[in-house]
Amino acid sequence: MAELFPIFLKLDGRRALVVGGGKMAALRVKQLIRAGAGVTVISPKAGAEIEGLAKAGSMVLIRRGFERTDINGSYFVVIAATDDSKVQRAVSEEAEGRGILCNVVDKPARCSFYMPAVVHRGNLKMAISTGGRSPALAGKLRQYLEKAIPENTADLTETVGLLRSKLRLE
Repeated sequence: MAELFPIFLKLDGRRALVVGGGKMAALRVKQLIRAGAGVTVISPKAGAEIEGLAKAGSMVLIRRGFERTDINGSYFVVIAATDDSKVQRAVSEEAEGRGILCNVVDKPARCSFYMPAVVHRGNLKMAISTGGRSPALAGKLRQYLEKAIPENTADLTETVGLLRSKLRLE
């Protein structure tokens, strides 16, 4: 298998589809919303978090099962987060066939990208990936880094950014 190419995606204003309505789907929906994506969720059942986000107008919830025609050229990224392997496979195949980035939760072989464990300190973001082999290890490393890197690193990042801007203008 080829080496993974690390990348941070700009999702602001782009559309994302999440298939599934449970806890993992809710986690991914919240991450997508924070990144500025316009999120649509398709699921016959939705947990309280997704229901709340839909009621708040943070995303669109379509309460029905997935259909292959749901994946079309209007989505930049698709995430399959169901406990139904047939649906997971259908989402993956359809996204792959249309050249749309797709993550299938807990099925690395069906993913065109993996969701890394991320340490946030303001604009400083560090992503940790194990290539889909051990999300638990990536999570443990994230916890270690969160303890090791001070919260005020975000302030330092902002200060250096301001200085860089001033130096570039002169």
